[in-house]
Amino acid sequence: MTRPTSPLLFVDAVEGETARLVLSGGQAFSVPLRLLPPGAKEGTWLHASFALAPPPADAGAEIRARLGRDDDGGDIKL
Repeated sequence: MTRPTSPLLFVDAVEGETARLVLSGGQAFSVPLRLLPPGAKEGTWLHASFALAPPPADAGAEIRARLGRDDDGGDIKL
């Protein structure tokens, strides 16, 4: 079974902390430079690849649950 190839991206420009990428089909977009692999610079070709990941832990879930339990439904007291 052959593995599908990922699209190619061309690093068209780097300005400050932003990189302008051009998809092999011609569409251009900008991304934060920190998202590119080390060594990527203007003129570099990259494979576009993304991997699914589980959602990050929700640190606020516990706080929201506690606030919901403690809410008596009345007016807010300041």
